[in-house]
Amino acid sequence: MDIANGVVSKMEALERDNASKKDEIQELRKEIESLRRQAEELESEVNAAEEAGSEAVALSSVLEDQERTLVFLERETKTLKQLNAECEMKVRDLERRIGVLEVRKSEERSKRVRVEEEMREKVGEKEKQIETLKQRIKDLEEAKTVERRRNGERGNEKGKNGLGFMWPLVAAGGAAVVAVFYFCFRKRR
Repeated sequence: MDIANGVVSKMEALERDNASKKDEIQELRKEIESLRRQAEELESEVNAAEEAGSEAVALSSVLEDQERTLVFLERETKTLKQLNAECEMKVRDLERRIGVLEVRKSEERSKRVRVEEEMREKVGEKEKQIETLKQRIKDLEEAKTVERRRNGERGNEKGKNGLGFMWPLVAAGGAAVVAVFYFCFRKRR
């Protein structure tokens, strides 16, 4: 029995050793499985990092493009501001010139109105003179007619020639009026 006891105790020892080895194997399997999961996670993280890296490269190129665009737009903005300032200066200068021209135009208009008024006054005076001369001629003709009747003369050629010297004066006065109107109103055209 000693041998059988020895064999049984060896078997029991082997069974215990086998059971402990099975537990170790189970733990190792769990550890391997956890390592496999960690490796998969690391691989997915590496893939994600690679994707992020490629996205970062793409974004950096987009960023560079946008920076170039920004620099270009800043230059354009500066140029446009300078052009705007120049345009504003030109507008102010043109407004000043327009103001000066409007003042000149107003002065010329008022001068023209004054000249027209003066011409109208002169024309009125000349018309009064013409009317006065016509009335004087009429009075002289009446006086001459009355004098002829007193003297018994009938209106022959002497009567016609007697008042003939006044008609050139009337014609000259009328021509003066026409000349004044011409000079007054020709500027309007």
